[in-house]
Parts: sequence; C-alpha cells; structure tokens
Amino acid sequence: MAKKRPNKAEREYMSKVANHGCIACEIDGKVSVPCEIHHIRNHTGMGLRPSHFDIIPLCVSHHRTSKISVHLNKNAFIERYGTEQYLQKKIKQRIEEWDSLTSIF
Repeated sequence: MAKKRPNKAEREYMSKVANHGCIACEIDGKVSVPCEIHHIRNHTGMGLRPSHFDIIPLCVSHHRTSKISVHLNKNAFIERYGTEQYLQKKIKQRIEEWDSLTSIF
C-alpha cells in the first residue's frame, strides 16, 4: 500500500511541527533538538496512515531508538511525557499562538 503524500496545507503544518523541536526533550529541559514527525495512530490499524495533521515532533531517540521511546516502550513514554494526544494538543496550541503573533507583524 502506497503512503498518501501530504498536500500543501499538510506539508506546511508538518514543517511548523518539525521546526518546533522534540517535545519530549523540551519537557526534559533540552531546547531545539532536531526532530522527526511521529504520526499518531488512533484506531487506524497498521495498513492505514493517520492524518498528516495528527502528528508530534520527536527526536530519533524519543521516536524510535531509546528505552523511553514511543515505538519501543510506549507505556514508559506515556508515563514520563503524557499521551500522544496530550503532546499533540500542546504543539497545536503553541503553533496557533505563534501564528497569531506573527500575523500581527
């Protein structure tokens, strides 16, 4: 099954999210750690790609390689950082705040 390519609006949003930096590293007190996009799978099954708007920014370590990563140990990740939906809400709020500030100028 081919992955659905993001449209222009999705690419723009994904870029804003990625530019934020890893949300888990931020919670740990680190700032501006380069990140990857993690798609939140919420009742989509393995064969279906979640929306390109249902994403959070995570560094390689928190995304897929460390003991506390969303793919290797989701329960430990949730215990330390909160659910993916909680983190997504935080990112969306920050992007909306940033967009409203930049629209003033």
